[in-house]
Amino acid sequence: MKKIIAIISSLFLVSSANAQDCNKETIMNVKGKWTMLANNIVYPEKTFPSSQFSQLYSRLDKIAQMFQQAYPLPAGIEAEWYRSIRGAAIVKNGPVPYQFNSLYLGWYCNTNVHKLMLGDETGTWAYVFVNDLHWFLNDQYDQLWMKINNTTVYFLPLVKEQWKGMNVYAVSANHDKSKAVLIMQSDQLPYKPVNRLSFLQAYKEKVETDKKNQLDAMSKTPPRTDAEEEKIKQNELAYIEKNYPVANQAKAIERYLKNYKSDKQRREEDLQRSAKYYDDRLKIMEDVWKNETNEELRQPAIIENSINFKGFSTLEMGRMLVVIDPSYFNMQLPKYVPQIIMLYWQWDNSAPAQNFKKQIEEKFPVEKLKEMIDK
Repeated sequence: MKKIIAIISSLFLVSSANAQDCNKETIMNVKGKWTMLANNIVYPEKTFPSSQFSQLYSRLDKIAQMFQQAYPLPAGIEAEWYRSIRGAAIVKNGPVPYQFNSLYLGWYCNTNVHKLMLGDETGTWAYVFVNDLHWFLNDQYDQLWMKINNTTVYFLPLVKEQWKGMNVYAVSANHDKSKAVLIMQSDQLPYKPVNRLSFLQAYKEKVETDKKNQLDAMSKTPPRTDAEEEKIKQNELAYIEKNYPVANQAKAIERYLKNYKSDKQRREEDLQRSAKYYDDRLKIMEDVWKNETNEELRQPAIIENSINFKGFSTLEMGRMLVVIDPSYFNMQLPKYVPQIIMLYWQWDNSAPAQNFKKQIEEKFPVEKLKEMIDK
């Protein structure tokens, strides 16, 4: 339905374009418009009553106005947006998460039919996440493979540049063609670093636990009995005598008996190999720990995104480990009040998408998002 509406709205321009050569200029001459889509409400925060959804809607509508102010005349694009309320609060009893979503369907030259057509998919989106760090600290891309003090740990995105006085982060989901900024209380961060000592203690405990669980699991299934082993051996010898040429049988039997290993032998080798794998990881960790001073152990843990820890790194090679800090959030404020906002935009290589990116980065009134914090 949304595609049909967009096509009808640009029918005159498209009809004119079809009579001309279809090129970048033709595409950019198509004047699109903004269209609001249906709300997206999926498993909203259980403690937040639907009777107060209007508080969220009013704020999301203001954000929509900011985007339309920055990009009032979509060129070669049909701009669509919708409100979204989904997911639980990122801290217990914390503010409710909600978001502004916008997508930008681009017109393109279909070389098969020599027509200007509207794409039904796009890589150009923009979001504003309120009271949420979705895509900034992402469970799929950024979550550490173990918890520390029973708390989920994330790799902090790297700062890639500055924009309007703020850090621009390279988020993991689409870091080459996306940007994200955090808007928050000026003197606080919603996350805090994990120090090296806490990481080493948790790593040691995790590897030791994994080692025990792995070895226990491998030891549970009983090996074959001696009688079962002998039967298997005799069956193989009989197979050689039946199927191999007589001249080759002696060497085949010698080779088989030389390489033969019982189930118990293979089990023991597997256990030793598995134990060595975990012991090697523990030794690397213990060597690192032994060479750390007390002051160094208090420093933030920066590691490369690898399960096999080989030492602490720098921000040029690794990423800092952080946890969400519940103390950042003011539990006295109404739950609908924005306490943290993440602005995120991504784009594809098309001319309309590049124009959208340029307009947003030059004209988006980010100061208006800052004004929404704690209000």
